[in-house]
Amino acid sequence: MNLKNINWLASFPKSGNTWTRAFLRAYQFDAYEPINVNQIGKISRSESRLRYFNQVAGRSGPFTDSEIDELRQEVQRLVARHIGVHQVAKTHNARIVRNGTPLIFDECSRCAIYIVRNPLVVVDSFADHNGLSTDQAIALMNDPQHTLGGPTDVLVTQYLTTWSNHVASWMMADAFPVYITRYEDLLEDPLRRFGEMIRFLGWMYDEDRLRRAVKFSSFDALSEFESQHGFYELSDKSQSGKFFRRGPQTKWTHALSEKQANQIYQDHFDIMAKFGYAP
Repeated sequence: MNLKNINWLASFPKSGNTWTRAFLRAYQFDAYEPINVNQIGKISRSESRLRYFNQVAGRSGPFTDSEIDELRQEVQRLVARHIGVHQVAKTHNARIVRNGTPLIFDECSRCAIYIVRNPLVVVDSFADHNGLSTDQAIALMNDPQHTLGGPTDVLVTQYLTTWSNHVASWMMADAFPVYITRYEDLLEDPLRRFGEMIRFLGWMYDEDRLRRAVKFSSFDALSEFESQHGFYELSDKSQSGKFFRRGPQTKWTHALSEKQANQIYQDHFDIMAKFGYAP
């Protein structure tokens, strides 16, 4: 049985993964009004969801890290067997090998969309979402041991490593096609960039449908929905109490001191330069 069915949607946290899933949901649903952002899970699966590990193991977790490593391949095979043609698999994992086990299995991977965002902007949202100070967030984004989730969470541990390593790991993928886009380019020309995504995924392309999907998955539309109905992905650690917190054009200079910005340049200059983020 061919298992190369997973279309990955990968990113470092707070880089546009949720917005992209909202767009894909609006496009799939052929939206004529703002979408219910709490339904974006219908467009995506997560290979790190604990219930998949429970299913494969035949028991309920929690699981140790070594048990997760042993189960991960069968979990991705399960996802590959059941994922829909018009679904993506969300992940925040870096594409690395950990203790001899890949976090992303090529045998299950059809393609990937990877979204990269300027870390000078990421750090502000990342700090708010995780209840951290800006300095703590800067340090965590440069921590090779950085992880998300854990044994008692709804998601098993995801391994991010540093921001630079995360981006580089997906840039170097060669066993399956990877479409890499900057968050900033999505903002500047969403019709072009999201249209390229649809074609890359091999979905039916329709210009009018694309325009509606972009309109009804805009930041303003998602923020308004969250204000009225809440959003299930909002962290209970969030300091602002909002997932869609700032306008997309917010400048990093509003949130970072010169010293903090210089630290991020020092930590991530090489990868930032590749994407036009370095001076």
